Amino acid sequence: MARGRRKNGEGCFSKNGNGYDYRISYIDNSGKRKYKYFWAKSKDECLAKANKWRNEQEGIYSDDVNAYWTVAQWANCWFDNFVTGHVKVTTISDDRSILDKHIIPGIGNIRLKDLTGLKLTRFYNECLKKSNGRGGTLDPKTVKNIRAVVNRMLECAYQNDIIKENPNNKAKYPKTTKKETEILSPEDYDKLIKYCCEQGTQWDMLIIFFLCVGSRLGETLGLQWSKINFEKYTIRIDQQMQAVPNKDKNSKYKYKKEIIDSTKTKSSNRTIPMFKEVEQILRHVRKLQAKNKLRLGQKYFRQLDLVFAKDDGDFICDTTFRAFVNKRLKEAGIEYYKIHSFRHSCATALFEGKADIKKVSKWLGHSGIGITLDTYTHVLPHQLEELADLQSNRLKRIFNSNEKEIPDELIPHK
Repeated sequence: MARGRRKNGEGCFSKNGNGYDYRISYIDNSGKRKYKYFWAKSKDECLAKANKWRNEQEGIYSDDVNAYWTVAQWANCWFDNFVTGHVKVTTISDDRSILDKHIIPGIGNIRLKDLTGLKLTRFYNECLKKSNGRGGTLDPKTVKNIRAVVNRMLECAYQNDIIKENPNNKAKYPKTTKKETEILSPEDYDKLIKYCCEQGTQWDMLIIFFLCVGSRLGETLGLQWSKINFEKYTIRIDQQMQAVPNKDKNSKYKYKKEIIDSTKTKSSNRTIPMFKEVEQILRHVRKLQAKNKLRLGQKYFRQLDLVFAKDDGDFICDTTFRAFVNKRLKEAGIEYYKIHSFRHSCATALFEGKADIKKVSKWLGHSGIGITLDTYTHVLPHQLEELADLQSNRLKRIFNSNEKEIPDELIPHK
């Protein structure tokens, strides 16, 4: 079979006695085509030498960071030297994901010296239109996180005298409308729980657990049996499952799943009471796992001690679980919802039962009551009604305990 036509500047290899010769063509300053040769014991070493030579022709040196570096080069350098080992493990994972999925593909080929506020503005606008892989576009919060990583990365370059100014300061951030919190209707909430109970699998119990407890995805997938106390009827949430960058360079996977001994914030570490129905769910899951352990023997991942796991006891892949949730919603005749909507639905159910907002905030593990208020303002009418009643009662006491309203003589008439 004939070899495909080589791309422009790809070069060609030839075998020699001790390794390979690699030849590439280039155009010199006078416009003439010339050839450059590299020798090494392997093809990869030849390519590395050629790439280094090309970079040096443009003033880019591997051991000398400067403004001629591309955004991608600086992004990786910044991550290795200023992120890894300096921030929380969860932040490291989030930064790496944003760099690989958005920043490097979007602006990675631009040189730092050529990066402007206008180019960043266009990049952010394009991010808002970018597909989320589920038929929609990126959430404005995701774009906000992208902007934050870009800013930290460029501010670090500025502070280290690599660039003269941070171009992100001149970028205009697109005005976005915060997406309304999605919650299941009371009818769909009840319907989904009943349908999952009928199916009875481990993952069905996981869906019910989300709706009853309102824990975050990572907190729930990282929950271990050692955190469940059936005697005191409590559930301790102080860790989470997280996909972290894989340090094994030989692995085909960029990320690996681990249990991190921390949650989203310090306030997210909490102990919540286990009511009877949740206890029944957990005991049912444990029975199903006991059957799997007996069937698989040493192949079962006992060391992970996961409450919610795959049939072999290993971590549940969040992408696979999302597909399962979508399948269950469709089977139950319910429209599409994000998994995080289950958390919102749990909180909303508590508020509709007129639960105290401070207690709900603690239950959810929010860092402050302000976040709870900001997220669930639309489902807190009873809280406002109570405030109105308090003010009304105070005015009644001021005038006369027998009076039902402000005396007419106190209100000026035209």
